Amino acid sequence: PDFYIGDEADAAVGYATKYPIRHGVVEDWDLMERFWEQCIFKYLRAEPEDHYFLLTEPPLNTPENREYTAEIMFESFNVPGLYIAVQAVLALAASWTSRQVGERTLTGTVIDSGDGVTHIIPVAEGYVIGSCIKHIPIAGRDITYFIQQLLRERESGIPPEQSLETAKAIKEKFGYICPDIAKEFNKYDTQPDKWFKTYDGKNSITKQPFSVDVGYERFLGPEIFFHPEFANPDFTTPISEAVDSVIQNCPIDVRT
Repeated sequence: PDFYIGDEADAAVGYATKYPIRHGVVEDWDLMERFWEQCIFKYLRAEPEDHYFLLTEPPLNTPENREYTAEIMFESFNVPGLYIAVQAVLALAASWTSRQVGERTLTGTVIDSGDGVTHIIPVAEGYVIGSCIKHIPIAGRDITYFIQQLLRERESGIPPEQSLETAKAIKEKFGYICPDIAKEFNKYDTQPDKWFKTYDGKNSITKQPFSVDVGYERFLGPEIFFHPEFANPDFTTPISEAVDSVIQNCPIDVRT
């Protein structure tokens, strides 16, 4: 094909990469339609006329966006039925499968962190309390960029055109959140053999293998949720404070 999506797009060297969705909102509807087309026909191998579709939407999605989505689904793909649900409500419903959940309820606070944006969404009885939603401009891509920056300062063996891809792979394979950043630094300094990891990659052009020592990046990457000033000097509210603020702003009768 003349275009690829998902992991194939990341792996297609020499192709320009475009993102139809930015900060959780569709920006390019033509690209989005082609994306859905490949999802349905190539990956699901399904006939859209034969299936009902459930699509998710971000909180505070505009009616225009919902309309465009419905138009593409009904007119381009001829689906017999469509339901568009808010991601946070579905996440609460999915939590019912956990053994720790004693009572099935659609009331709770959802932290929805994607690639481009993080939302803290209060939900009461299945309805999003829109006026209390908080938007945080720190998400998965920011962690990747931050790890890329840390590696760039220390590691010279990564091919420049693969630095972002390598940072993303390191984040997904080795990243974790630590309870105490000072103690974590100490662990790495006193027992480097136990905590440092090695990432092995292959140069996409020369096919030569390369390896990267991964240390502090493992916990410093996700730490930007709690110290956002590491990555974004314009935003300094830790996610823990933001969650507390959302709950306090909710009507008192829905707080539990």
